[in-house]
Amino acid sequence: MLSKLKHFAYAPVLISFIICLGIFTLFRVGLSIWHYDLVKDNLLTVFTYGLRYDLSILSSLFALSLLLRVFNSFFKSSLKPIIFLERIVLTVCVSIVLVTELTTPSFILEYGVRPNHIYVEYLIYPKEVVSMLIQGHTLESIAFVSILGIFAYFYFRFTKRLFANIKPISIPLNLLGLIVFTIVFGLCIRGTLGHKPLNPSNASFSNVPLANTIPYNSLFNIFYELRHLGQDDVKGNQIYAFATENEVLDNLQYLSARTVPTLTKECPINQIIEPSIKPLQKRNIVIVLMESFGARYVKSLGGDDIAPNFEKLKEQGWFFERMYAAGHRSVRGIEAVTASMPISPLPSIVKLTAQNELTTIFSVYKKLGYNTSFIYGGESHFDNMRRYFFGNGVDHITEQKDYKNPKFVSSWGVSDEDLFERANNNFVEFSKEGKPFASIVFTSSFHDPFDIPEGKVNIDGIKTDDPKRLLAAKYADYALGKFFEQAQKEDYYKNTVFVVIADHDSRVRGLDGFPLTNYSIPALIISPDITPHKDTRVVSQIDIMPTIFSITGVQGQIPSVGQDLTRSDIIQRALIAYNEIFGVVDAKTNTLTLLQPQEKSQLYEIKAGNRISLIKINLPKTDLQKEISFENLGPVIFKKEYNKLSCVKGLEQITLK
Repeated sequence: MLSKLKHFAYAPVLISFIICLGIFTLFRVGLSIWHYDLVKDNLLTVFTYGLRYDLSILSSLFALSLLLRVFNSFFKSSLKPIIFLERIVLTVCVSIVLVTELTTPSFILEYGVRPNHIYVEYLIYPKEVVSMLIQGHTLESIAFVSILGIFAYFYFRFTKRLFANIKPISIPLNLLGLIVFTIVFGLCIRGTLGHKPLNPSNASFSNVPLANTIPYNSLFNIFYELRHLGQDDVKGNQIYAFATENEVLDNLQYLSARTVPTLTKECPINQIIEPSIKPLQKRNIVIVLMESFGARYVKSLGGDDIAPNFEKLKEQGWFFERMYAAGHRSVRGIEAVTASMPISPLPSIVKLTAQNELTTIFSVYKKLGYNTSFIYGGESHFDNMRRYFFGNGVDHITEQKDYKNPKFVSSWGVSDEDLFERANNNFVEFSKEGKPFASIVFTSSFHDPFDIPEGKVNIDGIKTDDPKRLLAAKYADYALGKFFEQAQKEDYYKNTVFVVIADHDSRVRGLDGFPLTNYSIPALIISPDITPHKDTRVVSQIDIMPTIFSITGVQGQIPSVGQDLTRSDIIQRALIAYNEIFGVVDAKTNTLTLLQPQEKSQLYEIKAGNRISLIKINLPKTDLQKEISFENLGPVIFKKEYNKLSCVKGLEQITLK
């Protein structure tokens, strides 16, 4: 077969491609042997996904070589200058693959994972890196460069033999080859037929960062980091105005009521959590994050009569009538609810790379001995969720592939009924283990294209131009009601704190200059230690994390910009964003302040139903110091890593037992 292949017109590219596949596989085998304890139960994942990552990155890498080969094959006698260029490109491609894999073990020894953004940052500063290598690693550097030079020289000579054996190809066959390889390479580059292209999160299976990097090759991760390079930097055209770090931190006192530790230099966003409740025993925590379930679907919040089950549940707990979502994407709701991360011009920390060991609900409860989990009906790699959760305290992830014989499957995964049934079963099993558990259940049925099981719900009597959307919303509520109906029959229920909250509203659109009506979301806490009541204060998703800590007896210094809502002195405000527009809702003045990049600021009065009326345009920046500092808060926390788990001090959980 190989003897026939060498005469094929595209043989030089295909043979080089196969050699690179061999290099990737060889090093993956070596890493698996080196860290066998981390991957022994997931070897199939390591190598099946490894092949997908290899095909993806090599298809990208060899695309130019293939185009050159196709172009040169149109000539009866291949052009020698083009062949020379092809040989150079092939040698460079194979050398790049070898370099990234050869440097991987030393990078792992230094940083504990495959090459990532740090590796990329080194490439940006060649002068400093070369100086460091020459001064501190002279012999190793000389040896490495020599080996690489020798390899490149001999591989370049080897390519001469590859091109010497190929035979001409007819123009029709060459055109057919171009079409076929374009399709094949395109599919390989994307790596999946799912909603999102292949990314490092697809193969994540562990809460050990190194284990999750073994499946993909180093070059794939480097390319991924390069593609997202700069997303963790805020540029002038993304923000209304910059504030200094000191200004940002000084204005925290106006964002949240907080008790500040005496020493805060290294962890300046730390606050002292003093539990308002000392429960009888360690409570379980279940967060139900409702996809797109805005206030417009809850009658008591001014919406349609779509959520009868939520209406019943709110009578059993602490119901927030003026809770605001941080943004209009799921990742914004996830970061706000699970990590108390404020909305900012940066992408969500869920999607930003290398966000491990953060202070989240799950990383804190894990330190307290809890079993932690993320339960989802779709593919958890979507929006990098699997990487985020595994890297920040979650022990177990349940996703679409883990459901056996689900009753209904849509384009976004199994139905919410299947999801909640599996969640309830998981909680029953967790409770048998004798450890408390903390879990987030993320729904997905209420998502475009709104595929739901037929005959479960109806919206008779409701006038709408979008019945499919309302049916899906009502089905989400229906599934929620069935879950609580079942959970209340289980032993774990009496010892569990439930949080039901939307990630954001659906179909967020501009209205009166800004869609404030679409940021109102339902939120509810049901706990055996809380008397049911309504809360009319203006609050935010970022307040959920410290509040949960407080009502479950958690005590200590914890980095969080949210506030404990059991306090009577909270500041009623909410930080929100719509695309690049940043807003601050201030209940004290009943206003909404909007900051837009390169635009004038705007001040609105908030009317009934969250409608807004313009008061003033172009406020003096001296009057916007708080708002500007709030907009800069997220980037400061991210850059300085002020929300790292290492900032948690004196953590304990106080119970009556």
